[in-house]
Amino acid sequence: MGFPDAARRLDELRDECVEFLARICAIPALGPENQGTGEMEKYLVVRDAVLALGPDRVEEVHAPDGRVPAAVRPNLLVVFNGRDPSRTLWILTHIDVVPPGEPKLWDHDPFQPRVENGFLYGRGVEDNGQALAAGIFAARAVKETCGFGLNVGLALVSDEETGSLYGLDYVLRQRPDLFKPDDLIVVPDAGNKDGDSIEVAEKHLLHIRFTVKGKQAHGSRPDLGCNTLRAAAHFIVELDQALNGRFNEQNPFFSPPVSTFEPTRKDANVPNINTIPGEDVFYFDCRVLPETELDLVLQEMNRVAERIADRFGVETLVEEFLRSESPNPTPSDAPVVVALAQAIQEVYGVQARPQGIGGQTVATFFRKRGLPAAVWEKLLHFAHAPNEKISIDNLVGDAKVFARMMF
Repeated sequence: MGFPDAARRLDELRDECVEFLARICAIPALGPENQGTGEMEKYLVVRDAVLALGPDRVEEVHAPDGRVPAAVRPNLLVVFNGRDPSRTLWILTHIDVVPPGEPKLWDHDPFQPRVENGFLYGRGVEDNGQALAAGIFAARAVKETCGFGLNVGLALVSDEETGSLYGLDYVLRQRPDLFKPDDLIVVPDAGNKDGDSIEVAEKHLLHIRFTVKGKQAHGSRPDLGCNTLRAAAHFIVELDQALNGRFNEQNPFFSPPVSTFEPTRKDANVPNINTIPGEDVFYFDCRVLPETELDLVLQEMNRVAERIADRFGVETLVEEFLRSESPNPTPSDAPVVVALAQAIQEVYGVQARPQGIGGQTVATFFRKRGLPAAVWEKLLHFAHAPNEKISIDNLVGDAKVFARMMF
């Protein structure tokens, strides 16, 4: 008995795996920053499924958070003993999801997952439900057929979507000895449609809040006010031109190969049409190549802010909302990368290549502690989008990749 038996077992479990994923994705798991009540309700269902497999070690490392009804953000870590206990294969996934966004953009209720033409639709099915279910069912299939060749750990964490302060970051601070440098750490939270990209490097992440302050007035008397929306509109355009013009270096190891500076969120200003706004707030999401210093980016932003303030007679403020420096990459020949590539080749028949990505994943917390981690999934790229969906074939295929690594 060996991997072929586990693969056949996963084929038999296909419908059950889809049903489980649909069931957990029917439970909203939104953090308080996203006007949610946390992950506990969904966590309890996931925990029951994991504990039913009979892991040899179980740890719950819950992060206190008085903003949610449970008063904690749950994190579960379990280990199944293998024949070779010298190292552990960890598969880390997250329980929380992002809000569904505009309901009218969905073809159905985002928290009533549905199956159609080989796809499963619903908020959280791709980010990060596919990986979560694939990891659990891979462990089940291997345990039910031939047993684990090495120790296998499943880590299920909260708060990935809003910074991981109550998730992996908290776990690593509380249990710094839990993960070892020789462990194989897989974070299935990014990928592509062909499954041939293993993420080993990340860009810097910078979220900036820009505030423009002027003077509110009646819409018919612009001479008595100072319109911050007009100034903010010019501000956004000039930031776009200045940042992309100055920081235009390319690094083909990353996809996309350039630094990106995207205006994203715009806070509401006045609620009525006939009032000139006196304050506007907007944000930029910046993903910056590692060779570019973030302080230089901030200097350029402040230069643009000063020009806008002088031109429109407003006050401008540039604030760091989130800053995360890119850690050292996982070596392309690290054991986890090699083992993952071999499993992908065997299951999907493609040669996966190490690559950098535009964003940052939760794997950055491992890398900042010198723990090599590889990020991989076979995805359709519907995360955070309306009508989020996954291919059921990918769900089962990814489970087979994880199962292959468990021998």
